[in-house]
Amino acid sequence: MAIDPAADWSEPVLLGALALIAAVAFAAEVRLESSIATYFDSSIALALVALAVAGPLPALFIWAVPDLLSRLVVRQDPILSPGMFATWSGYALALLAGDAVLAVAQPSSLVAAAPALFTAGWVMACVDFAVSGVLFAPFYQGYRVRPLVRSEFLDLAPAVMAILAVGVGVAALTPAWQVFALTPLALVILLPEFALAALGRSRSVARLKPAEASAVYASALADQLGLSRHERRLVDAATRPAGSARTPGPHRLGPPSADPPLTGLVVLAVNERWDGTGRPFAVPAACTMRASRVLAVARAWSSLTAAGTAQLSHPEAILDLAARAATQFDPEVVEAAAAVVAAEATFTGSADFEPRLHRWPLPAGLRRRGLPALAAHLAAHT
Repeated sequence: MAIDPAADWSEPVLLGALALIAAVAFAAEVRLESSIATYFDSSIALALVALAVAGPLPALFIWAVPDLLSRLVVRQDPILSPGMFATWSGYALALLAGDAVLAVAQPSSLVAAAPALFTAGWVMACVDFAVSGVLFAPFYQGYRVRPLVRSEFLDLAPAVMAILAVGVGVAALTPAWQVFALTPLALVILLPEFALAALGRSRSVARLKPAEASAVYASALADQLGLSRHERRLVDAATRPAGSARTPGPHRLGPPSADPPLTGLVVLAVNERWDGTGRPFAVPAACTMRASRVLAVARAWSSLTAAGTAQLSHPEAILDLAARAATQFDPEVVEAAAAVVAAEATFTGSADFEPRLHRWPLPAGLRRRGLPALAAHLAAHT
């Protein structure tokens, strides 16, 4: 079996679709305009499906599609290198090991083979990492084995097991659904790629007028601070041009309606200072509504970065706001502005990006903490 591994090329459409998914996922990663590489190598699941339906040799081709594109098309890596030898050796030995697991199990059908397939996939992941990671990487890349095992294997194990489980389910569906069975796997692999790509494409806030930038910043700050629905309506109303109706959208709440009560008071208190020397009432800003304090920071932020201003980068603007925290501005709101910049900077290499995380229709915890944590994790492994 190891000398002459099985190869069934009778499903060219299915194999072509697997190769296409691998190629599109790689292309999405290459086109990311991001400061991090967000490509997760989910091609092991594609290789597992190919192994189940066609054998080790077709699976080797499917698994190697991203590496071939990287070396022959994009030219990110040299064609001949120790890395290529390590990668292909890991793939080949992993697929032979996975095929051996299936041969021992001898399942009667792909549905009955689900436990053996998952085991084969996990064995493939372990063998591939042992060969290309532990055996080769310390020598040609200078990595230390223990940190490599922790960061590249243990930390990623849950994600690998999840994508393998999807691959097992897809393989079980292929006899009945044929190429259409790949739809769930394609969605699981490609949707995160394109979603992160969309987030990573930065748009400069310098294209916005100060009032428009203020509205964006105020909405981002309200999300970061976890303001109540009523407070967000106040912020929304206070940042709209006079006489305009509230419009629905991911960061807008509800249908068009009149401004909520107290909107005028929110706007009136924007110039109050944290130390109580502002106007018109000269009271400490802590005595004003939080919506006013959010709007004050949003306006100051936009006056530093929007079109027609000094157009500072976000790190520079945050330094300016921090210098005025606890005297002019609420320190908590300034810290929220810094958190917005820190979270979204992980997705883009631009220093003047327009904040967009708050517009995503996701649970607040995932939007404010989960996605940035994912981006930081990916950045640590690239």
